[in-house]
Amino acid sequence: MHEVQRSIRQKKVAAPALVPLATDWIAGLQAADLHQTHHGNLLTPDITATTSAIDKIIVQDLAWVVSALLQILELRRGVPAQGHLAALPAMIKYGVGSPAACYASSIGIHDRATATTLAANCPYPEPTFRQFLDWLSQLTTDEITTLTDPDTARLLIRSTERRSPRATQAAILSGTGTFTCPLRGVRHSGNDLYLAQLSAGTLLDLVRDPGNEADPNAIQVQHQGVFLGWIAREIARPLALALDEDPTPHIYVQLTTDARSIAQQSGADQLHGHNAVTLTITLAPGNTPRRTQLGALCTSRRRAASCRGAAGAGER
Repeated sequence: MHEVQRSIRQKKVAAPALVPLATDWIAGLQAADLHQTHHGNLLTPDITATTSAIDKIIVQDLAWVVSALLQILELRRGVPAQGHLAALPAMIKYGVGSPAACYASSIGIHDRATATTLAANCPYPEPTFRQFLDWLSQLTTDEITTLTDPDTARLLIRSTERRSPRATQAAILSGTGTFTCPLRGVRHSGNDLYLAQLSAGTLLDLVRDPGNEADPNAIQVQHQGVFLGWIAREIARPLALALDEDPTPHIYVQLTTDARSIAQQSGADQLHGHNAVTLTITLAPGNTPRRTQLGALCTSRRRAASCRGAAGAGER
C-alpha cells in the first residue's frame, strides 16, 4: 500500500476520497462527473488535475496493489480469486464494471462507455476472453455500427478486415501492409506465464524455423529470446516465402492482445485458446540485403537467428 499512500501525498489527495473515487471510476462515471463529484476531496482545481490524480492513484498504483494482494492471498492462503474479484485489478485499470468490459478495453476500445455497452450485449452471462472475441468476430458491420461509436466501429471493422485471408495475402505478396494473425502453440511453448506478463503493444520478434520437422515454413514468435509460440500455419507458409526473399521486408510485430490483463482476470490458461492471442504484423519494403546464414530475417528490433523448435508444432 506504500505506493498508493505515496501517490496520495504527492497528489495532495485526502485519503478518505480513495474508495468512493475508485467506486465511481469503476462504475463508469466520465471525467467531468468524477471531477464535479470528487474535486473537493481530491483538492484538484480543474478536470485536468482530477484526471491526472485518477491515472496515477487509481489506474496505476491501486490496480497494481490489488493485483499483488490477490496473488499473495492465493499463495499464502490457497484462495484463488474468481469471477469479478479476479477481474478487479483490470476493472480498476480500465474503469469498467465487468470482466467482459475489461476484455473490450484490452483489445483497444478505450472509450469506457462503449466497452461497457459491448459487454452488456455479449450473449454469454460470464464470458471467457475467447468467447467474447468469438462473439465480437461474428458481429456484422451494421451490428458493430449500432453498438459502438464511429471511431470504435472503424477500429473493429478494420480489425475484422485485417484478419481476412485476402488482406493477409495482399500484404504478404506486396511486401507492404498490415494484418493480424493468431499466436499458436502457447500452451506447448511452456512460457505462458511469461506471456502473461506482456501487455498490448509489446514488440516481438519473428524467427524462421526451417529445421522444424513438422513444418519447414514454421516461424517462431519470441520476446527478448523467450519462445512464445508460432505464427499460425495458414499464415506461416506465405509469410515464410516472403521472409526468405532477398532483400527481406522489414517486419514489425506487436502483441495485439493485452495478455497481462487477460491472465489477471481469468488466469494464464485463457491464453491457450486457439485464437486467444493475436498479433499485428506490419510489412515494409527492405533495402538491406538479407543475411542468409541460418535463415536470419529482419525484425523490428534485430535480425534474429533461426533456431529449431519442432516439438508441438502440430498445435499450430
